[in-house]
Amino acid sequence: MKPLPVMLVAALVLTACATGSTPQAKKANARKDSAEALAEIYSDHASARSAVAKSKGYLVCTGNDSYLFAASTGGGICTFHTGGKVDYYRFASLGAGVGIGFKKVAFLYVFQTNAAMKRFVEDGWDAGARAEASGKYEDEGGQAAANTSYDVDGVRIYQSAIWGAAAQATVQGYKFWRTDFTDDVIQNPD
Repeated sequence: MKPLPVMLVAALVLTACATGSTPQAKKANARKDSAEALAEIYSDHASARSAVAKSKGYLVCTGNDSYLFAASTGGGICTFHTGGKVDYYRFASLGAGVGIGFKKVAFLYVFQTNAAMKRFVEDGWDAGARAEASGKYEDEGGQAAANTSYDVDGVRIYQSAIWGAAAQATVQGYKFWRTDFTDDVIQNPD
């Protein structure tokens, strides 16, 4: 029974990959997806734009979260912006708690200190408790606590639900890793 969550994470990571048939196409699509995610976050969070302007660097991610009873999984892609440079990351999440649903999410990590940014680059982990109920489809539906922001040890985090519906109370862990899209498991057409 233990392999099931790992398989779910792998399936979600694969479906949340940047599309494209070459690493360059995947990078272009990752930049496009993260720009759309950032626009959604700016729309939902008035303070996000000024936080980014004052930051040491920032990470914009988009992906999927699914919640099924006692387990939650997710995955997606990120662009990491520092000093005019863009690096590409993937993420996978796994959690435990109570929940049901599926949603597409966007989130932004704004690094307020060099130490916080270094911690992210070297460790690539984030964990925390999440509780929310959300529902959104084609700009309709409510979002209670789905659009959140909070400060954690030198990092300001903003989250927006793009579409889907979920109700959950979980402890969720995220693992981030850098990629250049050359070793993708699957190739998606442009």
